Amino acid sequence: MFKQLTLNKLLVLVTSIGFSFLLLDTTIEHWKTFKQEIMTFIPLIFSLVGLLLGIIVVISWKEKLIYWFQIMLFVSIIVSVAGIYFHIEPFEEETNMTAEEIEHEANEKDKPLLAPLSFTGIAVIGLLGTMRKWQAEVK
Repeated sequence: MFKQLTLNKLLVLVTSIGFSFLLLDTTIEHWKTFKQEIMTFIPLIFSLVGLLLGIIVVISWKEKLIYWFQIMLFVSIIVSVAGIYFHIEPFEEETNMTAEEIEHEANEKDKPLLAPLSFTGIAVIGLLGTMRKWQAEVK
């Protein structure tokens, strides 16, 4: 199986594995906030789509699927920027909470600022594997 993998297919496979790790990490980190914020499902769903589409591309390696995978990778960069925005977004205070409860809630909700950039890193690896300029195989 691995003898048929070119460098391009291997990079797309690494991208798919990266999306699987993001799927796992996002599920664990956003587990408590799924019921509170609908936006926490975006990286989860996007990681799942990236994982499945990447595996399909590696198996079939057809031009049209590679094209859709590239579009998904470019959108991944947009998702990354949107994720940074949502991680920067200030904590909304509720008026019926005491100052101590607000401080405790704010400390629990510390969001890792640069965590969404992992989508950009994985997208760059996938784009390197699918760009025609660096094509390792001839069809």
